[in-house]
Amino acid sequence: MSSAALVTGGARGIGLAIVETLAVRGDSVTIADVDLDQAERSCEVLRARGLQASALQLDVTNVAEIDEVLGNADRRAPLMTVVCNAGLGFAGSVVDTSEHDFDRLMAVNVKGVFFVMRAALRLMVPRGAGSVVNIASTSAFTSSNSPMAIYDASKGAVRMLTVSAAREVAASGVRVNAVAPGTVGTDLVREILSKEAIDRLTRDRIPMGRLAEPEEIAQAVAFLSSDAASYVTGHTFVVDGGWLT
Repeated sequence: MSSAALVTGGARGIGLAIVETLAVRGDSVTIADVDLDQAERSCEVLRARGLQASALQLDVTNVAEIDEVLGNADRRAPLMTVVCNAGLGFAGSVVDTSEHDFDRLMAVNVKGVFFVMRAALRLMVPRGAGSVVNIASTSAFTSSNSPMAIYDASKGAVRMLTVSAAREVAASGVRVNAVAPGTVGTDLVREILSKEAIDRLTRDRIPMGRLAEPEEIAQAVAFLSSDAASYVTGHTFVVDGGWLT
């Protein structure tokens, strides 16, 4: 019987790469995404390849919905991996950031991660098995390349939530880790940044001289949620091409 996994924000980009990687290793994966139509389309593509994938709608700012969705997925098959990937980006200076912008980003990037993690741990801890992987960022360690103070703060919070939760549940056998990507070459990033901006970024900031591919982030998630990482918890795995060096 395959292991069950759930990925929030898994309909596209890094999330979809994570879904695909976990499905290829044999997991039955649930995409939990606010965009159910896109999640269903992504599942259709995966199922056409013989992979096990299903979709559920989830707004990670709605705590009652989080508990319901993870509960429903867990009843199908006990969740062994939950990836808190759903997140928002926001570029703006401290002096220009509105209360609305602050609250919206924190609701997804911090509240959403916390309550998805809480729901997962409530299922996993009594069973004494399971792995939660949160998606942080190099911004959890250093300021972003452009003014993004509230985004940086939100990813710092994800890193600390990971550490504290991991320590709290370690004795149960459940592990909590995070992956901190650098800039990833998703379609969205390539739409936002010009080729010149990407060339400048990779030349000036990334020693390996290129952006990460979504699949490279997904492989880090797969490792942390696998038995190969059975003695790893509370760790933030940086995948940044040398950005932080």
